[in-house]
Amino acid sequence: MADRSFYEKFRQTPEAQGLLRMLRFAEGTERGGQDSYRVMFGGSLAPDLQRHPDKVMKGRSTAAGAYQFLTPTWQQQQKKLGLGSFGPAEQDIAALDLARQRTLGLGGLSYLQKQGLTPEFVAALAPEWASLPTKAGKSFYGQPVKAFSELEKTYQQGRQPLTADQTQQSTPGTTSSSAGLFQGFMAALAGNKPKELSVKDLLKEELMTQLLNPPAPAIQPMAMFQNLLNTDYNS
Repeated sequence: MADRSFYEKFRQTPEAQGLLRMLRFAEGTERGGQDSYRVMFGGSLAPDLQRHPDKVMKGRSTAAGAYQFLTPTWQQQQKKLGLGSFGPAEQDIAALDLARQRTLGLGGLSYLQKQGLTPEFVAALAPEWASLPTKAGKSFYGQPVKAFSELEKTYQQGRQPLTADQTQQSTPGTTSSSAGLFQGFMAALAGNKPKELSVKDLLKEELMTQLLNPPAPAIQPMAMFQNLLNTDYNS
């Protein structure tokens, strides 16, 4: 099962960056920098990124952020993934999780690494983002959509390595992104190009991390045994 740490790592791949750029383009929120993540329904900007603005705009929608999260959707993702603020990294992670859930029938996010962006993949996302076309080329919700040719072009343009500034745009206490930067830095010093990990590689890495660092057991057998020995049953 993919969790937050998986998405933090996958977010750094060209496929993730291409997908996120494509979604921002489709939703009309691409402004460059953090302003893309402040866009509310109708085009105005939220005052900050500390939290979802949760404000009905134009009497119609609470959609906000780079991926136009409705308030209930954001609250669901925030709780599920342990997200703190409404910052860029948090929004990216929430969007990637939604995309993965919608495309599990195709193989999830690994489909992008094997097949690239296809009409089938975009159509699977259409129920989540109204600006994306279904297989029939229409919005799932009867709204205007972007042509697949435009989406595919934007996806390819967005397939760039994540910059150091973007990687560091995460909530306090997150260390996986910093570790990735350190590994990339050391690889650069050695003259080696960092290996581009697949979704399968990332899942394996996360599983090994959990196996090597299991949570401490709630009950300590040796401590219980020692307590029994020290108990005075005659008192």
